[in-house]
Amino acid sequence: MYLSLAFILGATLAPATGGPEVADFVSCIVCGSRGWSDAIVNVILFMPFGAALATLGRTGPRPILAGCVLSCAIELAQTVIPGRDPSLGDVTFNTLGTAAGQAFVWLAHRWVFPDVRTAARLSLIAALAGLAVVVATARLLEPSLPDGVLRASYTPDLPELEWYDGRVLRATLGSDALRPERQTDTASLHRLLVEGAPLRIVAVAGRGVRALAPLFVVLDEDRHDVLLVGPDRDDLVFRFRPQASRWRLDQPDLRLRHAFASLQPGDTLQIAVRRVGRGYCLAVNRATRCDAGYSAGSGWALLYYPRHFPAWAYTLLGAGWLAGLAFPIGLWARRRPETALALALLGLALFVPFTGLIRTPVHQVAGAGLGLVLGRLLQAWRRAVSARTV
Repeated sequence: MYLSLAFILGATLAPATGGPEVADFVSCIVCGSRGWSDAIVNVILFMPFGAALATLGRTGPRPILAGCVLSCAIELAQTVIPGRDPSLGDVTFNTLGTAAGQAFVWLAHRWVFPDVRTAARLSLIAALAGLAVVVATARLLEPSLPDGVLRASYTPDLPELEWYDGRVLRATLGSDALRPERQTDTASLHRLLVEGAPLRIVAVAGRGVRALAPLFVVLDEDRHDVLLVGPDRDDLVFRFRPQASRWRLDQPDLRLRHAFASLQPGDTLQIAVRRVGRGYCLAVNRATRCDAGYSAGSGWALLYYPRHFPAWAYTLLGAGWLAGLAFPIGLWARRRPETALALALLGLALFVPFTGLIRTPVHQVAGAGLGLVLGRLLQAWRRAVSARTV
């Protein structure tokens, strides 16, 4: 229990990537542009606490109340922590997470190791759920352009983003010039993006930045970015507004790492972004990456997308996401037709490009395989324990 408490406190008190727009404890329940991402993450963070209490035999209303009290203490502590905003929504979803952890332990005794026929059916249900998650990931990461007036802007000063003191000389999308603060035809822009028309920017480099800064942006009528290209530390970032933003989920981006590392203020920038198959090719002068895109393992980024993790951490997160989707299939796998169909559906999600995602990277396929193996190992361990106790 103490390890669970330490985990929750450390994760919850870490620097926030987003929070309520109004620093008022009772301002709202689902707050900010990524409110549902925060809500889901807050539920997940407190599930270990509820599960730990249930494992120790503490069930019922009191453990859930304990989760609520712990969350209230954390939120009150945030009133004196710079960069943090207390929220009634955090308390609400932390409490729900405690209850979900309790329910998980209660259900585990009934459903983790069922009879052969039920287990095979559950493996098929798990595969269908995993396929649904992959399809939803693809749909949520599709571009979402508003119907109103769009305007191109060069190095604008936008809220929550740094300002970049570079200078854009010209920008084109396909054969269309995108001039600053002039109205852009939404239908034409959408058509060009769907067709994969290349975006080309010629600019003069500015000084380095510590966080994401816009170099070239397409803004909607409320001056929210629809498409953005700019530096983040020494990376080139390309992002567009995804369908996930309508659901107030997080917004991952595509990066060309270390593209600005060797540049000095005043250097000429030749930036190109173009569609290649189902992914993108990003280029800054001679630095190029043509495998950028979203894959089956990108679903985690819709819940919480840290922008300054090392590259290997993103690799592990993508592999771990697919391992988590595959684990229950391995746990419930049996020598029955339902499980064979479940494995076929998993292969469909990983290898058939019907969703519009890029080809699943090798490390993510390996993560799915590891999830299957771990599920099978847990199944074998449970059988061995049962055999010794009979």
